[in-house]
Parts: sequence; C-alpha cells; structure tokens
Amino acid sequence: MILSTPFEAKQFSLPGETSSRRALAKYLSVAVCLFALAGVGLAQPGVKELPIVTKPRERSTTERVVINTKPAQPSKSVLAVVLTPVINGQVLVKDSSGRVLAKQEAGESGQAEFQLRRGKVYQVEVTFPGFLHASGKSKPLKPNEILRLTLTPQFATLKWQRLPAQAQIFVDDQLRATVDQTGEVTIGEIKPGDHSLLIRHPEYNDYLDRLEKLEAGGVYTYGRAPLERVAKLTIQGPPNATVLIDGAVQGKIKGDGLVRIDYRLDQVSEHSISVELLGYQTWSKRELLAPGPRTINVALDPIITSAGFSDYFANLSQWNAPSSWKIILDGRNNKLEVAGEQIGAPSDKTYRDFRAVFTIWLKDGKGATWAVRVDKEGRNYYLFHLAGPNSTTHTPKKFYTYLVKDGAAPVEVDTPAPVLVDLNQKDPYTIKVEVTGYAVAHYITPEQSGEENTLGAWTDTAMAKDKFLYGSFGFRSLSGEVFTVDDLHIEPITKR
Repeated sequence: MILSTPFEAKQFSLPGETSSRRALAKYLSVAVCLFALAGVGLAQPGVKELPIVTKPRERSTTERVVINTKPAQPSKSVLAVVLTPVINGQVLVKDSSGRVLAKQEAGESGQAEFQLRRGKVYQVEVTFPGFLHASGKSKPLKPNEILRLTLTPQFATLKWQRLPAQAQIFVDDQLRATVDQTGEVTIGEIKPGDHSLLIRHPEYNDYLDRLEKLEAGGVYTYGRAPLERVAKLTIQGPPNATVLIDGAVQGKIKGDGLVRIDYRLDQVSEHSISVELLGYQTWSKRELLAPGPRTINVALDPIITSAGFSDYFANLSQWNAPSSWKIILDGRNNKLEVAGEQIGAPSDKTYRDFRAVFTIWLKDGKGATWAVRVDKEGRNYYLFHLAGPNSTTHTPKKFYTYLVKDGAAPVEVDTPAPVLVDLNQKDPYTIKVEVTGYAVAHYITPEQSGEENTLGAWTDTAMAKDKFLYGSFGFRSLSGEVFTVDDLHIEPITKR
C-alpha cells in the first residue's frame, strides 16, 4: 500500500517502542489517512472524532532534484523552483522590472519548472494558504538552474467532511464558514494555539468543542462532527419546573423562565411533553415534534388542597368506588365493605399534609389495606397493609408499606413492622394516619383497651418522592382480604 501524497500523517511514539511496533503504527496511520481521503465514516453520531493531523513533508537540502523539462530552444533554460516543505504552492516568475512572465502550481512534488531566456536573472515569489510568502532571486540561467525556497508555516487549517448543508462553523465565536451541498468545508488562517469551536444547524444539535494546541502548518481533517437531528425545543414556563419527554427528565426551566432542549429526533413523530413543579398540577400534552426550532409555552395551575371530609357511609355518592365495593347494614349502622384490588377514593379531594381517622373490622381476619396520596387517575400512591391473624399471603400481625407507581403492581419499600396489639375478626380498631411532608405515621387503637399504639412510621427518601406530595385517601384489597370501614374523617394539617 502506497500513499501518494505530499502530506504525511503525524506519528506518535511510545517509550520503549520497538521498530516493528513503530512500523505497524505507521501502517495504521497511513490506512486511517486513506479512509479519511476516501470519505469513509470512521465515527458514529454522538461520538467525538479525533482529527487526522497532517503536515507537509520536509525536504532535505541534500535531496536529489530531477528536472524533467527540456529546453525547447537553444536560447532557453529551465528554472526548477523547489519548495520545502513539499507543498502545492503558487509560483510566480517575474523579470527584473517586476513584470510577471509565468505562473504555475508546484503540484504534489512541490516543484515547478519554467522555460526562460538563458543568462537572465529572475525574481520568484511563492504563496500557499497558511504559510508566509517566500521569494528569491535566481542566478543568471544556465541550461538548467535550481532555486530552493523555504516557506514558513503561519496558520493551521481545519477541514470537515460529511457535514449537513447550511451548517455554520464558528471559531472563537466568529462565523468562519457555511457548509455547501458537498458537505465539505475548509477553513484556513487559524492561528496556532487553542480555540473554541461551534457547529450550528437549525435541525441538528449544537456541537461545542475545544481545539487545543493547533500547530502552524498542520491540517486537521475531521471525518464528521457528532451531529444528530434534533427538535430544538424552547420551553417557556415557571422557573424550576422540570420538563419531561415521554416520561424521561430532559431539563429544568431556569430563572428567566426558559429552558432549551435538543431532543434527538430522526423524523416527525408524536411525543408526550410534561412539566412538573411542586405545588402545581402537572401540565401534559401530546405534541407532534419535527427536527428544527419549536417554542412551547406552558402555564401551570396551582394545586388547591381540599377542606376536611367526613363520611358515615350511608351511600357511596362521595366516592369514585369500584364495583366490588358495597354498603352493608350492620344492625342500625351502615358500613363500607371493601373487596377487590381496584382503588377507591373520595371524588375530587386533594391533600398534602393531613390526618385521617377511621374504624375497621377484619371481616375475614386476613387484614385491611388503605392508600395515601392517591393521584386523580388512581395509578400512583402509597399503600399500607395490616396483615390479620388469618393472613395466608403475609406474616400475620405485621404492618407492610408499599409503593404503587404508574399503575404497576405494589412494590414493598420498607421492612414490615410488628403489630403489638391483638387482632381478631370481631372487634373494631381505630386507625389514625398522619401525613406530613414525606413522612407517614400510623397508629392503632383497639376498642377493648382504648390504648393507642404505634403501627409504623415511614419516610419516603426516593428520588421521585415529589411525585407523591399531593393526592387523596382511599381503600383497596391487597391480597383478597375483605374488611369493613366506618366513620372516616379527613382533616388537613396546616403548618404554623
């Protein structure tokens, strides 16, 4: 494999490298350079690609020069202008009065040859992007004459391939180029040292990078910047609100009421956008998103907590009750009989900190279950289960804590606490629930003793705990138990 180019891939050596390892490294470097020249993608979207760094080959002063041109007439001589480093510079030949006689590119060999009048002296000037201009004067021409000129590198050059058309490239916050339909761009006259880079396109993510230690004369060729098509969203809403797309957190609205989000999007598609803020009702909407800029304005409604609530269960008119519930008559007193795993809660009731007091009977002795901070859809809440003496699914006389999230099966989140009072199917028990912040405390009072005992205290420390700061109160069956409820009272707790 031969790389026919005036540039050489920059080599790096490691301490203790053997000659064979250096040869392999050189082979791989040349192979990578060929891939780059052929336009083969070596980087994947989203992955930063290191550039191929090339520099013109330095030419030794003792390197043999071969002149290929032969004088066409006896009065003519051949002037060979040999450039170091080996670059395709623009070579101008002038006479003693400054009149341009000929111009030619040096080509890949870095050598330009001119047929000129013999015996004369000529002024030669060479230019090449990124290098200081060089000039020199020939000797009076003999049949063949060689003039060697050395160019000093002044700038670095940046090159990209396979960029989206219309992408803009900024170096040090200055627009330096706009990509055309070829997807290729070259930027010269970059001063050596460190620079900031920004590639911007309306339908792609902004790509920011730091170009470090650029060297004069170096050509930095990038196969592709890690760009992905995105919906460039600007969400306007209350500061500190969290923005989610399809349930995943994407950012938080800043103090100026704005957050900008680049959301990866290959094509037009529908997505769910939600905005959440403690103390406010969640804003949620299905939006058709497309690559490119989009502004969405969000207004959140504050959560209004409900007043106190009492029910003696004459009927279920105040409840969103499942069909498995029913009102039963016990002597002259009505009670609620709870059965089935579907949650039931009072209609249109929302609380943050509150106290709930109610009376239960363990009808089949298997236990009783109630829920705290039930959301409007009944899909998210804390769930507490009192295992009765006849429980076959839980350890009898233990108190369990669960979390129900997104309508999934309950997940146990705390170690079961022992119940220190006697439990039976006949006697009533008064349950008191106190909810403050992220803490939920339970107390149980048997009618026979009248002595209040602690059932358990639990504090939610999970990352998603803010999702459970508001909601209603309700009942359900956890493991097939059937129990009855009466005299429910809910009272908001106001912090002083």
